[in-house]
Amino acid sequence: MKHFSKLLIILLLTSCTSTKIIELGGKASTKGTEVSQKALDIYTLLSKQTEIDKSQQDKLKVLINPKPSEMALPDTKAQDFSKQLASRVKAYQSLLDTYKAFTLLTDSKYGDKTQEAVSALQQSYNSIEKLPDIPTTVTSKLPEVSKMITQAIQAKKIKAHNEILASLTSLYIILWDQDQKIWNDFIDRIYDDYSNGLNKVDSKRYNAKKISEDFKEPYSDESTVILLYRLDKRDEIVKQKNELKKQLNDFAIILKELNKVHVEISKSKPDISDVIKTLNSIENLLK
Repeated sequence: MKHFSKLLIILLLTSCTSTKIIELGGKASTKGTEVSQKALDIYTLLSKQTEIDKSQQDKLKVLINPKPSEMALPDTKAQDFSKQLASRVKAYQSLLDTYKAFTLLTDSKYGDKTQEAVSALQQSYNSIEKLPDIPTTVTSKLPEVSKMITQAIQAKKIKAHNEILASLTSLYIILWDQDQKIWNDFIDRIYDDYSNGLNKVDSKRYNAKKISEDFKEPYSDESTVILLYRLDKRDEIVKQKNELKKQLNDFAIILKELNKVHVEISKSKPDISDVIKTLNSIENLLK
């Protein structure tokens, strides 16, 4: 009886923490799947930039050519990142699959299937079963003890799993940091070239009356209307460029926040409030 009481006290002290670790481990893995999917979405977006670049450059060749009626149909050879993108898509698909697998480990059924849990529970039951005249108050507590032992074992495993995920995501952070400058330069070149190219289009090519009808500008002077149109197109292109670059920058922050979650959960005494705060930060950045 004394053995059982001691075991129950220890388990009660650790039960709440273990339950919270399991819960946070599940949330971390779920966020990991969302972050991995976000990366795949970004790479899909980046892969479309080559087509956009080609279309824009073809358009500029027509608009800048002094004799478009005599030119051949343009067919610009845009910069191709398909090989680099394919390898990175594969890497993040692998990370997504990893998180899906780790999400299963935080399922309530997982702990019941581990050999360690079975062994620990058997030892506890054996100890109690050897006691003479077991009170009903003890036997009624057995299911609760069983659950606590399972949770304690599962929580330890989740800590170990998050240590692995912390190491893994740190590598992805390095990769993203190295790639981000390349992608930023790529995006700058695509949209800056297009903006600068449009600025070189002869004003005579523009129909000021048509521009006024579409944009409803309160000006009649053709030069002013055309200049305002150029300004509007420039701002539109800059906005598109900056939105793309913001997604890249936000994802860099998301990766580091995800890594921070794994590092904290893997600690012997994690800061629960810090983990929750960081998970909320990831959630907001993913919106």
